[in-house]
Amino acid sequence: MKSVALHQYIFGYELPDTVLVITPEGKVFVLATKKKIEFLSLAQDQIPDGGGITDITLLARNKADGNAENFATLLKEARVADTDENGSKLKVGIILKEWSSGLNVGPILSGWQKELDGHDNVELVDVTPGLGLVMSVKDTTELDLMRKSSVLSNKVLKHGVVPKIESIIDSEKSVTHEQLSAEIESVIEDPTKIKLKIDKDEVQTCYFPIVQSGGQYDLKVSAQSNDKTLKYDIITVSLGARYQFYCSNIARTFLIDPPKEVSKTYETLLSVQEACLKAMQPGNHLRDVYLAAVDYLKTEGREDLIKKLPKNIGFSIGLDFRDGNLVLNAKNSVIIREGMIFNLAVGFNNVELRASAKSSANPKSAVSAPWGCSYFDCFLLCSPYFPASLR
Repeated sequence: MKSVALHQYIFGYELPDTVLVITPEGKVFVLATKKKIEFLSLAQDQIPDGGGITDITLLARNKADGNAENFATLLKEARVADTDENGSKLKVGIILKEWSSGLNVGPILSGWQKELDGHDNVELVDVTPGLGLVMSVKDTTELDLMRKSSVLSNKVLKHGVVPKIESIIDSEKSVTHEQLSAEIESVIEDPTKIKLKIDKDEVQTCYFPIVQSGGQYDLKVSAQSNDKTLKYDIITVSLGARYQFYCSNIARTFLIDPPKEVSKTYETLLSVQEACLKAMQPGNHLRDVYLAAVDYLKTEGREDLIKKLPKNIGFSIGLDFRDGNLVLNAKNSVIIREGMIFNLAVGFNNVELRASAKSSANPKSAVSAPWGCSYFDCFLLCSPYFPASLR
């Protein structure tokens, strides 16, 4: 949830059932249980100088009056009773998805929501896109954590996934996509399996790893590994690791004795990725990255592949695995800023393979590789992109 990411961004800790009110003047009010208030008390003496936050007030939950006094304090500080000269409603920012979908569980959060919903002079405004934009720009500490997270994902792929796939193919072992995904997940959760000295408490998976083969592919981040047996044709692997809550993502396409046309199209995909990376410069719009892919394919005379691109080719990544308001599509006008990090996901979906091209596959692989399928997919993700000055 965005609120969880916001808590981690501000306090470095998840605070369930906690009300956070921030005023335009930079005052912060926190209403939570006594234990959380004791934990947050340290923050009162650590407000950075010169920042937007000027003061932190901590309010402990009061079961006796159902937080009536605390809510009154919050309403007063938020100036809920005020209206401007034109009598317009007071705008109060909320995370709309959590507000409207019943995710604000717990007596404190649900009580606060009821209080605000009960005031006719309040206009609730969704501030989720603004919060995402603020958190998308990483400071030096966050950039370091993102690098470490990216290195973890890369090491798992290089030392955990690739040798495993090679072993499966060499021994002609029968393994399902789900089984391989489970093994990859176990490596992410315990990096010592690939001799990485990382505390297991500091790492998590972003999602259950995605393994696909056999002619049926889904390029969405919501795709799932199925229980079908791994085929030795085109294998795509996607995985994501969290390091101290910061996410990274990486995927690769493995071509096993492919027809020449398949390899050629994959090389085109890699060139498209390079064109996109060149467009990922501060000052450009997010849409420029997508349009760079389209322009490259037009220049190379591969207009047929434009319609095979996904609707978006990546997204902002950090404490949130994927920010839905900062995706790399053909319309997003958000400007790229120094310190932003993106997951670049370039792929071609359902590309037709001519019958004549299928016959060029290695005869030895034809027994196990279903080149007779009508379509193939190339899917490539790079680890989060860093501006040229940081690479």
